[in-house]
Amino acid sequence: MIYATIGLFVGVIMGITGAGGAMISIPLFINLTGTSLKEATVLSLVAVVFGTAVNLIGRVFEVNKKIAISMSVAGAISNYYSLPLKEIVSEFVIAALLTVIGIYSIWSVWDRKSNSHTLKEEKRVLSKALIAGAFLGVITTLTGLGGGVILVPILINVFGKTYEEALPTSLGTILLISLTAFIFQFKTAFSLISFTQLALLAAGALIAYGLLKVLLKKITEAKLLLIRRTVFTTVTIYSVVSVIIKVI
Repeated sequence: MIYATIGLFVGVIMGITGAGGAMISIPLFINLTGTSLKEATVLSLVAVVFGTAVNLIGRVFEVNKKIAISMSVAGAISNYYSLPLKEIVSEFVIAALLTVIGIYSIWSVWDRKSNSHTLKEEKRVLSKALIAGAFLGVITTLTGLGGGVILVPILINVFGKTYEEALPTSLGTILLISLTAFIFQFKTAFSLISFTQLALLAAGALIAYGLLKVLLKKITEAKLLLIRRTVFTTVTIYSVVSVIIKVI
């Protein structure tokens, strides 16, 4: 039941915020299954893949595929080529960068102007997505911060999406990135988890999807936005503080 519980938590967080799956699943794997940090980062990919996949049920056609694919490709390339920066950039700079990103992310989802209306999608979407993806890759390499925490604000402020519109594209992008990373590490993953445990993770994610589908229908649009903002803020603060503690 431990794996089902992890799948449930990740599914709920991803479904509400479109972000934060890895930052929630990694400590859960460490504390509940006794795995090491390195092993937990691999297992978290499986949990995030399931969590994003089930929450895209019925919303897959809302994903802006041009943005999701472009950002995923650029992010993967940028992530690879920015690895040497880890040896150059000081821990103080990383901590400062995290603080700025955290403040920006929280401001973005709470700013009424950014969320009150949908901007018309501008031209040069491809070039913007590639630049944003490259930036995302560098930040992820330097900080280990989950991509969704940065991705949602980018979709809101750069691409003119409301939070509700940004959510499926954020999930789609995270799914592509996580799935790619999992494929590269599948041998390690399957040495750490059994097919039964995989099934339990998937079951937990499906239960989360079912619960959210029922519960969110009973919540007004205004209250739902408040819940999304509040949970996103909590996940962002937790993510940033967790990484800063490791850095300092």
